[in-house]
Amino acid sequence: SSSSLSAKQRKKSVAAMKKQQRKQALTASKGRRTIQAKGRKLMETKPIQNATKAINKKNEILASAKAVAAGNTFFLNEIKEKGNKEIHRMNQSKVKKETGSNKLSSRLKKQLRKMGRDV
Repeated sequence: SSSSLSAKQRKKSVAAMKKQQRKQALTASKGRRTIQAKGRKLMETKPIQNATKAINKKNEILASAKAVAAGNTFFLNEIKEKGNKEIHRMNQSKVKKETGSNKLSSRLKKQLRKMGRDV
């Protein structure tokens, strides 16, 4: 009966088999380890990729310009600082937008004040 028990242990459920097949289909055995996006997903990710590439290119240009200007005193820490400052600036503008007059009544009051009406 021990041989029949081991056979039962080895037999997987249908759901487990399907899950394993799905996992195998998603992982390529050769070359790229993940399947590239197609169709709608590709259309969604393209603008993000392009923006990232543009930002990277701009940062590389800034870094190389600094390196050339500085001669041999060039440190990557400067790029890190610049990046942190940019992130801080973005967060500040986001907070400013979020904490501004978002409610309809406050927006209307603001517009009335701009028009010269005392509210």
